[in-house]
Amino acid sequence: MTAPRTLVVDVGNTTVFAGVFSGTRLVKRFRLTAKAARQPATWTRLIASRTTGSLQGAALSSVVPALTPIIARTLSKAFALTPAVIAAAAPPGLKIGYRRPADLGTDRIACALGARVLFPRRHVIVVDCGTATTVTALHRNGTILGGAILPGVGLWPEMLATRTAQLPRLALRRPRRALGRSPGEALQSGFFFGHAGAIRELVGRVRAEAFGRAPVVVIGTGGHATRFARENLFTVHEPDLILTGLHAFAAQIFAHA
Repeated sequence: MTAPRTLVVDVGNTTVFAGVFSGTRLVKRFRLTAKAARQPATWTRLIASRTTGSLQGAALSSVVPALTPIIARTLSKAFALTPAVIAAAAPPGLKIGYRRPADLGTDRIACALGARVLFPRRHVIVVDCGTATTVTALHRNGTILGGAILPGVGLWPEMLATRTAQLPRLALRRPRRALGRSPGEALQSGFFFGHAGAIRELVGRVRAEAFGRAPVVVIGTGGHATRFARENLFTVHEPDLILTGLHAFAAQIFAHA
């Protein structure tokens, strides 16, 4: 019997990250550029051109509300199926501890679902290093307790270059040392080690407030997470966490359809 194939798509502020699952196995993944992320018809054609075989289901998360219905219609037309759209109102298998649950980003919900698949019955902190860096605490009982958000590391060079008169725009990289001896070296130090320090501080505080001294799995994910591989910020790196969560969401939705 052929395993069902499911398309999962996460639309962020600057990228589109998508994948195809065969059964529970991720067999293809696509990450598209910022320009493509604003053109649903274009990137849908790109995904379709790389997706062979029929699909039995699709799931979508989007942090761009104005585009979400357009994207859903585009996917429906391209693949002849209606995608399940994840929403904070009723995430399957999760509770949301926000004062207003609908305010929680669907990307963080999808990552939490992925964490539940990979680390069931464990306390988890998800650090998603994307356009924004988000820190999300997930209780082992399935409750998203809350967390923190700060500008992503990729935004730091852009913000300083556009808001100052003399500081240059630099490509982001890990410097060899924190002690910069030129404006460029000092900026690189601040961008990289400053962001790593911010993540470390936030994770430490969130961990203490949410879980006390209980064991916690800290998951690093998102496009920039690999930059911090040497900084000992994460217990584990899971680049496909959000796709895993979207697949779990799709499986639950279609099982009850």
